[in-house]
Amino acid sequence: MKRIISLTILAAMQLVCIAQENPKLESLYAYLKAKGLVKYYTLSNKNQEGLRKRYDFNFGLHDDGPAPIKDFMGRLLDAKEDSAVRAEWRSYREAFHVIRRTLSELTEDAAESYSYEYHQNGHDTIITTIALKPYENEPIPKKFEYPENDNYGTGKTPEMVYFRYTDSDGGLKWRMDRIGVGELRVNTIVDTTLYATKDFDVDALHKIIQPLFKDKSIKRHEIHCVHDSTFDVYTIDNSTPFIEGFMRAEQSVRRQGDNRLTVYKFTSEEKAKLKLHQVMECVRQYIADHPREAYTIFSDEYFPPLNPARMFRGESCRNMYEIDEPRKSMTIDAIMDENGFYILINIWDDDEYLPMNWKHMKEMVNGKKTYFKFDESWP
Repeated sequence: MKRIISLTILAAMQLVCIAQENPKLESLYAYLKAKGLVKYYTLSNKNQEGLRKRYDFNFGLHDDGPAPIKDFMGRLLDAKEDSAVRAEWRSYREAFHVIRRTLSELTEDAAESYSYEYHQNGHDTIITTIALKPYENEPIPKKFEYPENDNYGTGKTPEMVYFRYTDSDGGLKWRMDRIGVGELRVNTIVDTTLYATKDFDVDALHKIIQPLFKDKSIKRHEIHCVHDSTFDVYTIDNSTPFIEGFMRAEQSVRRQGDNRLTVYKFTSEEKAKLKLHQVMECVRQYIADHPREAYTIFSDEYFPPLNPARMFRGESCRNMYEIDEPRKSMTIDAIMDENGFYILINIWDDDEYLPMNWKHMKEMVNGKKTYFKFDESWP
């Protein structure tokens, strides 16, 4: 019964968040999500201003005229490939127009906005920054700076939208080259009352999650990475081969770290998705019961290729650069490749890093690495 009530509370909280957001922004996100162009938004209560909702959308536009399409090797695409490529290009161009139309409508009711356009001889630059709401005690948001340095210019306004589109400087060399790239960033405070006042209780959540992985058929291994203040994660990352570096690194003011990472591998997509959903349901349940503990969470779970997606992070509610004492944090990542699906749960003190070669690493102490010897079933 308590679980049902807690999930109801969380659902109600999310509905309140949605209700407080600008309906035009809601509609824009719903459109991009339905088209499969964005997969999630994040909710974070880390800062004292409230619960923030964020999402980004990066895209490219192509020459989608009727001429035949060739790949980078000069091979003419067959009918099926041509149709799929054109459909993708068309979805991005349609999204571009929907974004532009939405931004034009939002500007009419904005507390402050900045727009810049340049079009000449095939060269295009479009920049739009919108502060939809000022703070109640600050009727005018921080003044805009010119966006040549990519400064948003809106400070910490409750509802900020940033859009930039530029043509590709190198010109169109191949038909499949992008003729321009765009980025949309939406950052809004959806509830001013839901901000973190406590450090996240990592041990409590970990205790709840652990029973989900008791299934002995789930392959796993643990990685222990520890270093003292003599080791600089950024220095070694920049001076070693890519595979020996880090996929993610974050250094605290204490300049030391103790990372305890567990990797869970699944070969069944159905089982992997079910387990990730169960884990994230536990996280949502915990957040519903402890809304004042500092966290960032994805709205939807999924397994991306290439780079792990950080589905969840529980951390200290204090600024990482101002803490001169140990702080414990936790992340839950997901990733897939041709060999399987992986859930990565990392619990660490102070500095965090995810080794590039996390599949095979056993331990790293001040940069000195040791590896597991796996059989072919664990690539």
